[in-house]
Amino acid sequence: MKIRKNHVRKRYRYNVNRKTMNKTRKSTGKIKDPEMKKMWIEGQRVGTNFSEMGLAKDPNKAIGMPNYKRERLEAAKIVNGFLEEEIDAEDLAPRKPDLAEDQKPKRGHIVQELEQMAVDRRADPEFRLPKGVVKELSYFLNKHKFNYKAMVTDRRNHDQLTWKQFRMKIRRFMSIPEQFNEYLQQKKLPIDVKPDWPEYESDSEWK
Repeated sequence: MKIRKNHVRKRYRYNVNRKTMNKTRKSTGKIKDPEMKKMWIEGQRVGTNFSEMGLAKDPNKAIGMPNYKRERLEAAKIVNGFLEEEIDAEDLAPRKPDLAEDQKPKRGHIVQELEQMAVDRRADPEFRLPKGVVKELSYFLNKHKFNYKAMVTDRRNHDQLTWKQFRMKIRRFMSIPEQFNEYLQQKKLPIDVKPDWPEYESDSEWK
């Protein structure tokens, strides 16, 4: 029995802007980094831009995959006595061709500039908790203060955190002044000062 195929009837979509859609499909995207945008030459191919800057579009082609099959064949020839001279590991390694002066990247200085930019642009060492975590910890502090044992038995402890995990999270929250000071302002407490609440933190209190 021959299988019957059902084809969906094609419909022209009048609400689609074909000009904008084709531009979006052909576009390679906008370069948001202003420094990189200065180095990039519009109108050139992506591969040409990368090669002129001394960068690699495809790292597999730039570095090259090791040829294990060739290494095994050479080793087998040595064992079987086909080769009179032994081949060193340097001979088996893929050889990199020496670039001539005319083959060197035209804008090779960009690599050094990018490396210097990476050193200068260091990530912000300040750690920030997500808003959901801050809201959750604020709830537990408002209700139980530093009573970690009560936090464990609270109904909103959906993640089933232990008292040590609660203590670690709250101490981390208090170590971020930008976020913890907002909580202190909402509670009308002195800023940059730890609240004078009794803290249940020693192991002997949980026995």
